[in-house]
Amino acid sequence: MNESPVTPTTTRLHDPALDQSVALDAAADRLEKEFDGIIEDDAIEKFLHSAYDHVADHATIDTFLPLLAERYTREWLYALVGQRVGSA
Repeated sequence: MNESPVTPTTTRLHDPALDQSVALDAAADRLEKEFDGIIEDDAIEKFLHSAYDHVADHATIDTFLPLLAERYTREWLYALVGQRVGSA
């Protein structure tokens, strides 16, 4: 009987440790300030957690995962904003 009767409430593949969760919250705050009025805060957080899951899938050491996720998200958001500006 290995199955749990509780279904997970999150779809994330990797739940960050407490210190990484705090670092992700700080990263989200920085990105939300940087892209204020351009991209919705909820979208930024989803992109950031998606990036975290992506880098965590390939990581052997988890020390810098929040930083890598923030950088990856920032690059992706700048590319997204550039596409919006280019298409306008």
